[in-house]
Amino acid sequence: MFKGETHEIESIEKTIQLYEEAFNEWDISKLVRAFHPDSMVYWFRPESNRFYNGLCYRWVETFVRNQLEKPEVNYYVNIERISQYGTVAFARVRFLIEDPQDYRDTTDYLTLMKFDSQWKVVNKSGHTIPLKQEELIKRINGDAAISSNDSEEIKEITYILETYAQAFYDWDMEKIKQTFHPSMRLNSVDQETHQFKNQFRPYAVWREVLENHKAEGITFETEIKQIDQRGTAAIAIMYWKAITPKGTGHTTDFLTLLKIEDSWKIVNKSCHFYFIER
Repeated sequence: MFKGETHEIESIEKTIQLYEEAFNEWDISKLVRAFHPDSMVYWFRPESNRFYNGLCYRWVETFVRNQLEKPEVNYYVNIERISQYGTVAFARVRFLIEDPQDYRDTTDYLTLMKFDSQWKVVNKSGHTIPLKQEELIKRINGDAAISSNDSEEIKEITYILETYAQAFYDWDMEKIKQTFHPSMRLNSVDQETHQFKNQFRPYAVWREVLENHKAEGITFETEIKQIDQRGTAAIAIMYWKAITPKGTGHTTDFLTLLKIEDSWKIVNKSCHFYFIER
């Protein structure tokens, strides 16, 4: 299991603290400092059967509107887990939200990437549980537990990850379609320019990637390192070793998954990559 380097974890915690303070202090400047300008939101609310995604600026607009219309909302925030490897990390952050119009318990799965010396959130997904006021108070006081890593859900997620790997073993486009949501995004930092790339990855591009890898004679070894699931959201860490004629590529994927209409799909892929020449 990835835990991360102590100094990097501390830096990630500072970024998440900005996120927390933005809500409790109604300070939008701190929200802007915590999130990359091209960061995305992916969410599914099963009670309304609603999937939505988009740039975080839309979510920031909602934040501003809430500031004006709901000044009585209180947020109780707890960083429950951080895993980091290289320039990528994820954090599971729990928000207990005391909103008289909508009491709720929200788990955020945040993917972060390191830019120079700063960590920024590049993807936000998660799971929300609507609550009655009495239940929220119990949870604020620590009198009610919340479950994570359900064995059946972990089994289904593992199957999706194995199907993802098998797609590259078999050069099978249908397995890609079983694995990824059509609107998924791939996040990376260009090794030469150090620029952030937030790329929409349609099925046509996946097909091209498979065909190119097959033509180049690339083979893969994979390992699932970690899965963290709560409700209809999850993060998985997956290691890929690509054996090519020119050398060996090493990729660590941080994959965000959502359970949409009873099926788990990868909606975001953020990766740390390095290559060792022969």
